[in-house]
Amino acid sequence: MIGADTGFFFALSEGQALATKVFQDSEIAVSVLTRFELRRLALRRAIPWEEIDGHLSRSATLVDVTGETADEAARISAGTGMPAIDALILAGLVRAGCRTIYTRDEHFTRYNRKGVDIVLLD
Repeated sequence: MIGADTGFFFALSEGQALATKVFQDSEIAVSVLTRFELRRLALRRAIPWEEIDGHLSRSATLVDVTGETADEAARISAGTGMPAIDALILAGLVRAGCRTIYTRDEHFTRYNRKGVDIVLLD
């Protein structure tokens, strides 16, 4: 399963080739926190919710935040300086079995774990 951060959906909406290919060809997991971030932006009218929700509903498995996820996120954030929400998103995706994670957040690349690839979308 492929993990997608919030920025993945912006790249997808912009028609970025790699994001589009991943979306079409892969099973995608998304943190419930990513859904929160996208919905909040839509409520502020910064993005069209119908398009984003369509992408989420059609192809994404939502990953919940658990106590174990929070503990792992705390370790990630303390070790990398990553913001808390992003560490929670990353920890949840890794715990859900994602071994490739697509993002636009450069600080995700500070996470260095064998068997997990962070792909920075431009």
